[in-house]
Amino acid sequence: MKILFLGDVVGKVGRDIVNTKLSFLKEKYSVDFTIVNGENSAHGKGITTKIYKSFKNMGVDIITLGNHAFSKREILDSLYDCTDLLRPVNLDPMNIGRSYTIKEIKRKKIAVINICGLAFMDNTVENPYQSMERILSRISADIIFVDFHGEATAEKVTFFEYFKDRITVVVGTHTHVQTADERVKNGCAFISDVGMCGAFDSILGRDIEEVFNLQIKKIPSKFKPAEGSAILCGVLIEIDDITNRALKIKRIQIRPEDVE
Repeated sequence: MKILFLGDVVGKVGRDIVNTKLSFLKEKYSVDFTIVNGENSAHGKGITTKIYKSFKNMGVDIITLGNHAFSKREILDSLYDCTDLLRPVNLDPMNIGRSYTIKEIKRKKIAVINICGLAFMDNTVENPYQSMERILSRISADIIFVDFHGEATAEKVTFFEYFKDRITVVVGTHTHVQTADERVKNGCAFISDVGMCGAFDSILGRDIEEVFNLQIKKIPSKFKPAEGSAILCGVLIEIDDITNRALKIKRIQIRPEDVE
């Protein structure tokens, strides 16, 4: 079993590179199942029903979110209709939408779970360990895949070490910078942050001048995604078909052609 996960998609630039490269990646790596984090896909914050449907049309199986899950208010009215869209289980409000799902692929049940860390997350209202324990007590699956959306690297590593014997994959999202700490331990694959799909010449996908205005000149601004050539970041995880444990995790990064 091969699972492709693409990191935080930021704005139209990110959506376009996913649309351009996804079929190529799925064919190149013989991908069986695809997950994309889309929490910044709608002009840099949140997601819309239209964008959700566009991801599905691209061939994405599951779309996960993060701390900006509800930034576009319209999505609150359609979360249940977007059956393959997951919001973090411990994000306020906790009673809307789905936080995990189970899909059957190649006679294997794959559980995908979306969860937020606590550090620097203002709208996280439950400890991720409590949330995860509750979900594990409810589900039965061959492969358990977790998108842990968090700011602190140590928090992500701690979560991985604590649950590594009971789950199959933990990928970190949110910081938009791909880390080089991918590993497989006790049959569980891990990376602190997958990285982003968005404008390469940017500040984490945001327009550089806008960030200058906000951080240095203290001029209030909206979240404006940068434009220009894109970077695509993701990981490919290979799962043993007999043991249902992870064998390999490979970082994927496609930069603009003009960047050496």
